[in-house]
Amino acid sequence: MEKVLLIIIALSGLSAVSSHAERQYHFVSEAKTMSEAQRYCREKHTDLATVDSMEVVELLNNTAGQFKQSAWIGLHDDRDTWRWSMSDPGFYGPGEKEFRPWDNGQPNNVHDYQCTLFHYGGAWHDFDCNRPLWSVCFNVTGKNINLK
Repeated sequence: MEKVLLIIIALSGLSAVSSHAERQYHFVSEAKTMSEAQRYCREKHTDLATVDSMEVVELLNNTAGQFKQSAWIGLHDDRDTWRWSMSDPGFYGPGEKEFRPWDNGQPNNVHDYQCTLFHYGGAWHDFDCNRPLWSVCFNVTGKNINLK
């Protein structure tokens, strides 16, 4: 089993950093729209977070629950197909690209929402991309990645 490390730090706001194999997840406590969050994550880290296992869901949920905050992750509806902003197929292991622990009845496409909210209870919801929320970014090392 891979070791998981969780550290909470303060950097002009409250951020949480965790590492999972060759990935570090960062909670960004400044509210941004989904596109602003993605731009920020790509400038400062690798991208908005890809959440590809229950282990990562639990790790992020434990952190988000401490702050009772919901956050953007990198899953979005791209013309009726939910996909991760990390688009390189070589990045994913078996089943990881399709991992989707949606909350009951989600995604429900109310108002044609196309972005994914990671709720601090661990539930995933489709949500209005223009609402400012915290975000979860991640850094990936040792991978040849392509961003979409």
